Amino acid sequence: MVPRLIKYIENLKQTLVEYDTEKAVELTDKALSEGASARFLISEAILPATKIIGEKYETGEYFLSELVLCGETLQAVMKPILEHLGKEVGKKEEEIGKIVLATVEGDIHDIGKNIVRLFLQGSGFTVEDMGVDMPAGKIIDKAVDVKADIIALSCLMSVTRDHVKDVVEELEKRGLRKDFKILVGGRSTNEKWAGQIGCDKWAADGPGAVEAARSLVGRGG
Repeated sequence: MVPRLIKYIENLKQTLVEYDTEKAVELTDKALSEGASARFLISEAILPATKIIGEKYETGEYFLSELVLCGETLQAVMKPILEHLGKEVGKKEEEIGKIVLATVEGDIHDIGKNIVRLFLQGSGFTVEDMGVDMPAGKIIDKAVDVKADIIALSCLMSVTRDHVKDVVEELEKRGLRKDFKILVGGRSTNEKWAGQIGCDKWAADGPGAVEAARSLVGRGG
C-alpha cells in the first residue's frame, strides 16, 4: 500500500501543476480510499505543488491563465480533502472563533489562502473568505459586520506587501485596532516583517495558521 500511495502522491503533484482536474480528483479519491490522510495529502502533494506553481508564475513560465487553471484544479481536489480533514480533526462542539480571510489588494493569488481556509475550517473556525484583491476598507467592514475575532491576510507578491500595512493603519485610523487580531502569511512575508508592521501573528502554512489562530483566541496549547 505504501509504495502505491507514494506513487499517487507523485502523480497528484504532477497533475496539480499541469492543472489536469479530472485526473487530480481521481488520484485524490484513490489515495484517500486507500488510507492516506488529508493532512498527508496536503503536506506531501498540495503544498509542494503550490510551491512549484508559484515558482513557475514568478519566473514567467506560467501566466495568469495557467494560475487560474491551477487554482480551479486545486479547488476540485480540496472538496474531498476538506471532508476527510473534518473527520480527522473531529467534530467541533463549538465555534472556536470567527475569521475574515482575504488576499490583499493588488494580489490575485488564492491557492495558499484556500489551503489555509481548509485547515482553519477543519479545526473549528468559522471563516468568511472574501477572495482576492481586497482593499483594506472592505476587509475591515466585513470584520466589523460579522464580529470577527481575527483578520487573516494572504500576500504572495512583494509589491503588494504595503497593502497588509494598509489594513493595520486603517484599523488604527478607525479606532478598531484593539478589536481584531491580525494574522498574515504568504510567500513575500515573514515573521520579523509581520511584527514590524504591527501584525499579531505570522504563519508559514495551513497548520501554522491554525496554531497561530488558536493562540490569538486563547485556545493555544
